[in-house]
Amino acid sequence: MPYGSWDVLRPSKGKKDCAILAVGVMCQPALAAAEALAAEGLDVTVVNCRFLKPIDRALLDALVREHRLLVTVEDGTVTNGFGAYLAGLVETVAPEVRVVPLGAPDRTYEHAPRAQQLAEVGLTGPGIAARVRALAAEESLTPS
Repeated sequence: MPYGSWDVLRPSKGKKDCAILAVGVMCQPALAAAEALAAEGLDVTVVNCRFLKPIDRALLDALVREHRLLVTVEDGTVTNGFGAYLAGLVETVAPEVRVVPLGAPDRTYEHAPRAQQLAEVGLTGPGIAARVRALAAEESLTPS
């Protein structure tokens, strides 16, 4: 694996309107979300952003050329996280592409099993799919 490289886990087979850029353990829920969305006719690309810095600039450039919506998914807080960083970067190179960071809100959490905490903030396959579905509707992205 080349240093700084990302990996496309699920390429879009149809229209390339949306890509989910997942970090670490969020890759599996992102893939589950993509499968659920594909069953509804919304085909999305899923990328494993296994390096946060340096970012895979070649793949990011390809993604912003081909997609109108990028959704980042991380299991940390969205405040000053990967998604916020990427949104700022994309704004400078492709302001027409919308970047929406998904992650844990910056607040205090009650003690609970990790799976429960992730479910409460929508960081599960169904939760990610619901958010992407809503964003696709806002962006008027039609199923492929």
